[in-house]
Amino acid sequence: MFLALSLSTLLLVSDVGTAVLLGTNVPTNSASSSHQQINCIMQQTQQPYKLLPMPWRRAKQEVKMGRIDGYFTAIPNDEMNDHATLSAPLFLENWYWFWHPRHSGPDNGKVRFGAILGSHQADWFNSQNYKLEVEVSDIAQLVQLLAIGRIDAVLADLEEFTHTASRLKLPADQFEQRFFRYVPLGVYFSQLRLQQKPGFMRHFNAAVHLCASAPFALAQSEQQQILTLLLGSVQQLARDRTLLDAVQQQNRAAITLAHIRQQDALWQQQLLQEQNESDLAHQLLQTKASAQLRHWQDSYSGLVTEVILMDNQGANVAISAITTDYWQGDETPFLGVFGQQSDYFIDVVEYDQSTRRFQVKLSVPLLDAQRRHIGALSIGVDVERALSAN
Repeated sequence: MFLALSLSTLLLVSDVGTAVLLGTNVPTNSASSSHQQINCIMQQTQQPYKLLPMPWRRAKQEVKMGRIDGYFTAIPNDEMNDHATLSAPLFLENWYWFWHPRHSGPDNGKVRFGAILGSHQADWFNSQNYKLEVEVSDIAQLVQLLAIGRIDAVLADLEEFTHTASRLKLPADQFEQRFFRYVPLGVYFSQLRLQQKPGFMRHFNAAVHLCASAPFALAQSEQQQILTLLLGSVQQLARDRTLLDAVQQQNRAAITLAHIRQQDALWQQQLLQEQNESDLAHQLLQTKASAQLRHWQDSYSGLVTEVILMDNQGANVAISAITTDYWQGDETPFLGVFGQQSDYFIDVVEYDQSTRRFQVKLSVPLLDAQRRHIGALSIGVDVERALSAN
């Protein structure tokens, strides 16, 4: 079998049209969302593929040995970095610790952990040398074992756990919970495949966004935690006289949308060319209002990742750091608050592949003395830091 698989791989790398071989521990006859997603992506990229059912551990070894081209859905794993590259996330799991109030939590004393057999959580427990008391076949069994005290703590996706507990008619206050981390699930593609087909990963990642089955939205309780932590301070910043004067001055200039789009194209072109400090972005960074945003951001020691001040058309007025665009007027951080009834807007979770950091944007409107909308203020929030804050 290994010989046949090796021959397939040799054919694959000699002919880029041959099917990509992907290992997965999800049954290949499954109609799961992960299979639908990978099928959509491969259709978008016009890439034939074949799924090979196997345990995660074996899939990793097959990639290392060059026998298959990748495996999915996969969690970030440092041991794979020399052999493969993780794609943009197909899914984002929101891992929480859950435990019964009778126990002091996952960090205290002797803890009996449980997990679903073959799950990403079980894989993580094993990688961290945790001893698992039990491994069961589904989430319902895991929740029931936690409820009756057979185990003390579990790691589970927040939505999956709460939905299961509700279905089992278990009171929400029966379990304690604490945010642990976000986990991006993607495809680990072998370096061999990527070397043989330059540009493949770029096209694959672009198709990931086209085929996304659902946005990475925060749970209501998580939104409230971020609002409690930051909303008051952001609204106070939006009343700062320096920022209001800068926005009103730019609004009075009555710049046309056509000119803004031209500036946006020039802005992006200059970023690609890495021009010197005379370009548009660096000029904007030198203003008094931008210095004010940087000073405010620095006071949050990494919790706030960026601050953008926009005029009444969504064009940059001030920035704490260089942005990818000059015009934000077609994006949700602006559209979600400007001219709207809500006092704030929280966007979906974004994942930065290069830094493996998760961000949400919190936006508020800027108001003049008559309470009219004159612009918007948007901040980026390191969501994992925010949800981990006491």
